[in-house]
Amino acid sequence: MKKRINRILLFILTAAMILGSGSVTAFADEEETEKEDTLIPKVFHKDDDNSELRIVIGKTESVVIGKTSSLSVTIKNTSDVDWKKTKIWIASEEYYRDYYDEIEDEDGEIIKTMKATYPFEINDSLNEHHSVGPLKSGGKKTVNLRVSVKKNLEEGYYPVLLGLSVEDKNGSVRDFEKTIIVWAEQKSGSTTESEEESEPVSFALGENQPTPQGIYSQVMDFHVNMRNTGYKTAYDVRVEMELSESVEKFPFEINDGNYDRRLNDIASNQTVEVPYSMAVREKAKTGYYPIKYKIHYREEENGNFAAPIEATMYVRIIGKDEEDELSADAGENERTKARIVVDSFETEPARILAGQDFTLRVKMKNASSQISASNILFTFDPETVSESPVFTTVNGSNSVVVNSLSPGASEVLTMHFTSSPSAEQRSYTVTISEQYDSPEFKNAKESVKIAIPIKQEARLNTGNMEVMPNSIDVGNETNIMFDVNNTGKVTLYNVTAIFEADSIQRSENYVGNIKPGESGNVDAMIHGTAPTMDDGMIRVSITYEDENGEVSSVDKEIQLFVMEPVPMEDPFVNMDPMDIPEPEPSKMDMLKNYALPLGAAAVLVLGGIVFLVKRKKKKAGMDDEIL
Repeated sequence: MKKRINRILLFILTAAMILGSGSVTAFADEEETEKEDTLIPKVFHKDDDNSELRIVIGKTESVVIGKTSSLSVTIKNTSDVDWKKTKIWIASEEYYRDYYDEIEDEDGEIIKTMKATYPFEINDSLNEHHSVGPLKSGGKKTVNLRVSVKKNLEEGYYPVLLGLSVEDKNGSVRDFEKTIIVWAEQKSGSTTESEEESEPVSFALGENQPTPQGIYSQVMDFHVNMRNTGYKTAYDVRVEMELSESVEKFPFEINDGNYDRRLNDIASNQTVEVPYSMAVREKAKTGYYPIKYKIHYREEENGNFAAPIEATMYVRIIGKDEEDELSADAGENERTKARIVVDSFETEPARILAGQDFTLRVKMKNASSQISASNILFTFDPETVSESPVFTTVNGSNSVVVNSLSPGASEVLTMHFTSSPSAEQRSYTVTISEQYDSPEFKNAKESVKIAIPIKQEARLNTGNMEVMPNSIDVGNETNIMFDVNNTGKVTLYNVTAIFEADSIQRSENYVGNIKPGESGNVDAMIHGTAPTMDDGMIRVSITYEDENGEVSSVDKEIQLFVMEPVPMEDPFVNMDPMDIPEPEPSKMDMLKNYALPLGAAAVLVLGGIVFLVKRKKKKAGMDDEIL
């Protein structure tokens, strides 16, 4: 009985702390939320004060002992600066124990009667830092933290220590520590061992995602993360969104007959995204709207549908009532507009050669956190050289129209271009001009630029290859000479000629760099190492590098025969002296042998002729004339 009275007192004290907000959630109307924000008490003396960051307290979160539960935490930026990044996590067990190791009077009766026992099972995702994203001054965002409650806990109130980290636009980071209270209860009734861990099929919505946000009269593209938290597969899952004619209950235009989504099968612990694209009603007021869903599924494949599971996901709507009234002559700096940037881009193929067709895909993102853009005209203007564009569109149009981009949304733009064959090898800019409307700014104009590299294909040829001699013996060398001509528009770096074959010693001959229109000379001595056993073709690889060091090669062939040398045998080796034949006399030797006898005979004949002539003339009386 006493325990029951203590529990009732605890409940009353807790209710007093949160202003009797048992039926008020963290997504109450703006006016009610502001009231509860101003009276949030500190629940532990070590917590940071509420001057810069508050945890908005709604209904005390309940968790089931031995089950997996979700804690919904709403964060409010009460500082006077915008936060570029916000993160939240559940503190570790060791830090938890050190934090709650003492109780002071200022903590009050609630914290003294709570059990400062770490209530959660340790797993990989427990202390994970969850990104909440940017948070403007005065703004709020809600995040769901998934926890597994210990099986051996007693029923009661438990403190949960949260760590938060915020970063402003100047890069300054500050950490906060906050305590929230949860009620851990024991589920009644008998359960099986598998049911103690989780339900067979159950779903959690909105895990690890910021609250979707839309602006009145704009199309809101968003998705809902849905995870099967049960231990069984849910078959033929279908999600039914509950609609309402009342703008106070349902902020979207009802343009379709239904907004049911069929998701097929969802395995245990699997998360799927449920996509929606809906126009926000023009008369929607600023605030958080609960969007209710009924999730239908089959417990067995091809079985009957089980009773639907009801779940709720909240969206934030910025209504017309939140806009600042601007005068008709308000300047550009006084109006807010969306900021559309290039998130990423790619080309296909990735390496573009001059004169080649290619596809450009650019992912444009609305980097604004709250401002949408509509009626967006994107115009692509390539860089010009000698008054001619480097890139021309294949279909003739260089513009793309996008109906709208909600805050944080992206759209991929696709363009087909042809590059100029005469373009030099370098990067060329493409300017993307933007013209769009924002709620406060009509016909806003911005531009962004991207750079696309163009490559020129390297070209070379070789002059006549001279091989002197074209046939050598093993162990001998031959000389190979030829020219390498750069016929392209880019410099060939580190040109090298490599000679390879089974019959020769591998040889590398460095030529150097060859500029466009110039030539390099190859003069190589090739050494024969083995007889040629094929057609005598030698592989000649001419390698070169581009400006990035990427190696390419051109292969040629020349013919060279390498032969085994023929041994010269001495015919007189191992011969008996008696067997050596006499050499036959030459003509000169024969002339030498007959020279003297022939000379003597010639003299005698000549002398006889002279004698006879003189004698005959003497008889005729003509001796003097003859002499």
